[in-house]
Amino acid sequence: MSPDLIGIIVSLAAFCATVLGGVRIMLSRQTAALDGRFDRIDERFEKIDGRFEKVDARFEKIDARFEKIDGRFEKIDARFEKMEDRFVHLEEKFDDRFVRIEEELSEVRVAIARLEGPLPRLQRL
Repeated sequence: MSPDLIGIIVSLAAFCATVLGGVRIMLSRQTAALDGRFDRIDERFEKIDGRFEKVDARFEKIDARFEKIDGRFEKIDARFEKMEDRFVHLEEKFDDRFVRIEEELSEVRVAIARLEGPLPRLQRL
């Protein structure tokens, strides 16, 4: 091998080392910048996760309140059913009483008609 060829190879190796060193520095800076960005993104996601946890806790409280309200509505529905049963019972009682009153009224009408007697012939026409 000639000394010129060896010089060219050595200078080419030095040039490659310099270029690769620059590339390494550039890549390390970009990696550091990306790491910083990813750290900031992770912090933002942690904040968002914290917000979601707060919202989830609020929804759990709201769900508990709705469950209480549902329990109250069930109690009210039970009371309405009892009242409805009572109204049906009272309605049956009143229906029986009205039937008896109507029967007694018709008996009173018959009695009054018997007391008055038949109408004279001219009044009937």
